[in-house]
Amino acid sequence: MNNRVNYTLVGTVVLLLLATLVVFLYWMLKPTHKEVTTPYYIYFTESVSGLNINSAVKFRGISVGKVKRMRINPKNSEEIEILIELRNDTPIKVDTVATLMSQGITGLSYIDLSKGGKDSPLLKPKRDNEIAVIKSDKSLFERLENSVDSIGTRLSKTLYQTEKLLGDKNQEELSNILIRTSNILAQMERALDDKAVENIQQTLHSSANITRRIDRMMERVDVLLAKGAVLEAIIGDSVASVTESFDDIAQSMESFRRKNEAGEYSVKDAMQKPMQQFDIAMVEMERLMIKLGALLEKVQRSPSDFLFVEEATQKGPGE
Repeated sequence: MNNRVNYTLVGTVVLLLLATLVVFLYWMLKPTHKEVTTPYYIYFTESVSGLNINSAVKFRGISVGKVKRMRINPKNSEEIEILIELRNDTPIKVDTVATLMSQGITGLSYIDLSKGGKDSPLLKPKRDNEIAVIKSDKSLFERLENSVDSIGTRLSKTLYQTEKLLGDKNQEELSNILIRTSNILAQMERALDDKAVENIQQTLHSSANITRRIDRMMERVDVLLAKGAVLEAIIGDSVASVTESFDDIAQSMESFRRKNEAGEYSVKDAMQKPMQQFDIAMVEMERLMIKLGALLEKVQRSPSDFLFVEEATQKGPGE
């Protein structure tokens, strides 16, 4: 009786396990809904080391597809042709750019899609039944490598130029220049001792005195010009007075001539007025000569007093 019960239990368990296995196999082999994708080509000119089939393709960090095929471009051996498949809802624009990115320290790479403005048109193939091509950009490591190469080249040139500049001949010339500079500075230091500084100070003091004297001389020159103007006015007045007297004499003589020609004159009456004018002219001439003589005597006696001494004004009573 006990044996029959055990066989029944074992059979029941086996049947349940078989049923469970069938259900699991059906669930595993059940056809799933296939996601619609769109193929794109990407051409890289750099190394794609770390990128494999089924590597992820991300759009701004979100996984949107996978790598389906990798090969060397048959038309250009310098390019690597990558075929990717992306979900249909991925907004690939004409200015979208593909870049190789590294996944941390694992050494694996993936393709990152970036840029693509919201107002840019969607990327479409040039002809029907063709696959559109997404533009590629250099990866960060490629840019760093190029920068390092450029910096290395410039550094090498700089070191070469420095080595040429610091050659034995240039070092000798530089040493000579430094020695000459030191000698010049030593000579300047000897020249600018206390005595030289004192002489410079005396020279500056003398220059200041000369400047003050020139200022005083300019004041005297102004006074001389003023006196010259006064003297010119005096002489002008005297000459004008003499000239006026001689003009009167000439007029009298002309009147005398006309009367003489007409036979209407008295010698005494006719000569009376000209003689008066002649006397006045002689007096004015005498005054002028006296003034000129006094002026010449003053100049001969003390020319400096005439030029630079200002004569005190004589004041009248009660002034």
